[in-house]
Amino acid sequence: MGTRMTLVYLTIGWLAGIALAHRLWQAGLITCDRPSPVIWGAAGAAILGLALALQRERRARLSFFILLFGLLGGLRYQSHPLWPCFTSADLAYYNGDEDARVWAVIEGLVVDDPEVRDRYTRLRVRAERVTIEGRSRAVDGLVLVHADRFGHYAYGDRVRVSGILGTPPHYDDFDYRAYLARRGVYSLIRRARVQVLERGGGSPFWRALYTVRRHAQERIARLLPSPEAPLLTGILLGVESGIPRALYEAFNATSTSHIIVISGFNITIIAGIFMAGASRAFGRRWATPLALTGITLYVLLVGADAAVTRAGIMGALGVIALHLGRQSTAIVSLAFSALVMTALNPLTLWDIGFQLSAMATLGLILFVPPLQRLLDKALANIVDFERVRHFAGLINEGLIVTLAAQITTTPLVVYYFGRLSLISLLTNFLILPVQPYIMTWGGLAVLLDLVPGLHLLAQIVAYLPWLCLAYTVRVVEAMARLPFAWMDIGHVPVSVLLTYYLALGGGLIMQDKGIDWRTWIRRVTRHLPSKALAGGLFIAVILVWVGAVQSPDGLLHVFFLDVGQGDAILIQTPGGHQVLVDGGPSPTQLAWRVGEHMPFWDRDLSVVVLTHPDGDHMNGLIPLLDRYRVDWVIDSPVSERAPEAQPWLTALSRVRARREIARRGLRLHLGDGVWLDVLHPPMELLANTDADDNNNSTVIRVGYGRICFLLTGDAERAAEQSLLTSGQPLRCPVLKVSHHGSAGATSAEFLAAVRPQIAVIQVGADNRFGHPAPEVLERLKPARIYRTDEDGTVEVITDGEHLWVRTER
Repeated sequence: MGTRMTLVYLTIGWLAGIALAHRLWQAGLITCDRPSPVIWGAAGAAILGLALALQRERRARLSFFILLFGLLGGLRYQSHPLWPCFTSADLAYYNGDEDARVWAVIEGLVVDDPEVRDRYTRLRVRAERVTIEGRSRAVDGLVLVHADRFGHYAYGDRVRVSGILGTPPHYDDFDYRAYLARRGVYSLIRRARVQVLERGGGSPFWRALYTVRRHAQERIARLLPSPEAPLLTGILLGVESGIPRALYEAFNATSTSHIIVISGFNITIIAGIFMAGASRAFGRRWATPLALTGITLYVLLVGADAAVTRAGIMGALGVIALHLGRQSTAIVSLAFSALVMTALNPLTLWDIGFQLSAMATLGLILFVPPLQRLLDKALANIVDFERVRHFAGLINEGLIVTLAAQITTTPLVVYYFGRLSLISLLTNFLILPVQPYIMTWGGLAVLLDLVPGLHLLAQIVAYLPWLCLAYTVRVVEAMARLPFAWMDIGHVPVSVLLTYYLALGGGLIMQDKGIDWRTWIRRVTRHLPSKALAGGLFIAVILVWVGAVQSPDGLLHVFFLDVGQGDAILIQTPGGHQVLVDGGPSPTQLAWRVGEHMPFWDRDLSVVVLTHPDGDHMNGLIPLLDRYRVDWVIDSPVSERAPEAQPWLTALSRVRARREIARRGLRLHLGDGVWLDVLHPPMELLANTDADDNNNSTVIRVGYGRICFLLTGDAERAAEQSLLTSGQPLRCPVLKVSHHGSAGATSAEFLAAVRPQIAVIQVGADNRFGHPAPEVLERLKPARIYRTDEDGTVEVITDGEHLWVRTER
């Protein structure tokens, strides 16, 4: 196996070279023209010379060849970096930005099947000519266009696109720019005006294929009801836009979305099950060619774009691995595939689909055979009748394939998405056995319906996949509703990910060297029983200690969370109840910050308060409603009339929390002597102010003993004046400064009524608004001022008599 593994080691060197070059590019040490080709060539020649000189030292020679492949990987990345050095011949050269918007008219060809979304149709257009300020020039490059939702577009259309040409954005929780760059797209036009100049261009093959797919989608909608129809469309054709959001979230929560996402994970598992079924039906000789034929047809049917083609290759490798029954050959094939893919596009290395595909295939190669042997042995000991054992084995093959793939993919899923499904294995065990029937009989029904005169027969055939689809939907929805369906892990350090995969790699190397891992473990642990016991006790003590530290301590804790330019305040009562006031602009930041301060076992929030539906207060709360059980929601009265609050209202409609509209006079008792009063807005909302939404922010006062906290949202001077004339007690030792310290709030009259000892400003570093205003800082000087951009998260603790403050920095 050692000689055969040489390509694996060289591929590892190649991938490491690409990754290192990416880091050096970010640091400015590698650019488009530095190092020069001469330097790259000299370094490569030197390494190659040393490798050839060491003819008798196999390990040393291999090390130099690995280094040489790393150098070649770095050179390949320099030629195709994440963000190339554009010239005037590239469309992206003319991209504008927020400060300098560029109106452009582009002529080009639609090079992919249009993707219809809820609000627009997405087109990928290869630009041929761009006109800016009356000057026209020939260019090349892909642009992503958001066109009219109800326009009629098709692959091969020659179009004229008018709109603002810009660079794709980078969001807090998703690098959309890098995502598109890995697919060769560096320009974006939203709200574009699109005129079709000519139809029928492009490749006749792809045009015919996309036409078949569009007709197939229409036939599925005619044969099946919803949600089974959009689910089958996603499984068969890779079109997911029609799947209800709540159902999609249920698939995500149970880690079964690989069923509907066209990825190597999907194709690998389905191919493995098909191969097992074909082996039983037609014999092992025909199983592999039938499975490979099925993968090829499937890849073509769903469009055969780069991602799907890659997934198909990975799935085919998994089938070959199972057929050969030789891990070494299959692993070498996998390494060769990764080498070819990253040679064609080195940015593939950062594609989540590629990573999941590779790891799923590796899981099949390494773990399906031993798991199958374990299952056969277990069934032989439990079941005496061959027919019963055969039936049980057929059911459990889906479980084996899933488990094998999840051993290698689960760490990646947790790393990228921050949560771990606790019922994934059980859900997959329940639904995977019916997936081949969905694909085969569903595909057959669609093909029959495409033939004139066979609609009735197609409808009859469609009843079987409908039954399987309905079963899949009900199982996934039921499992997702379980209180322990998934665990919010939050941010996972990359070191944890690397440690996991290094352990798997170490096992692979031990196998390559012929080392029995059981013997190795016995040797290591023979003289260390007491240390192992001590280590186990140490881990148990740490867990108990963490639980004790995170348990309620009888004090009131108020965390002013550092979530950037936005508000998010977590309140923990002496008895352990939690209240969250606002959620900041970023769901990722909020989940991370809340996870830092809530006990790891606690998934409940007693109260969630939205002061007003601005994105820097609301956006983080929307997905949080799905992650935690919320008892009460105090909602802003502005939400019902604000269009931007629609996602928030939709999220509220999915949960069972009791909803109260914030109005002056509302009081909640949080237990342990802690109370929450709503001081603002009044029953009749303020109108015709400088900023009505801000001036109708929910203002609350949280009290415990002789201490209270005044939390003001984004209330401005009109709201402050309303509070001053309301006759309510405003004096509190702790003030959350309104509207991030803007000049339009925190008046001298208001401060005179509150008389804060501690003032906390939640504000983002180097924000474009200039918050906090210098005059506000001047007026706050009598108090101790804390800022989240400088101090990080600010924690204020009280026993009802005294105050203590802790800061993150």
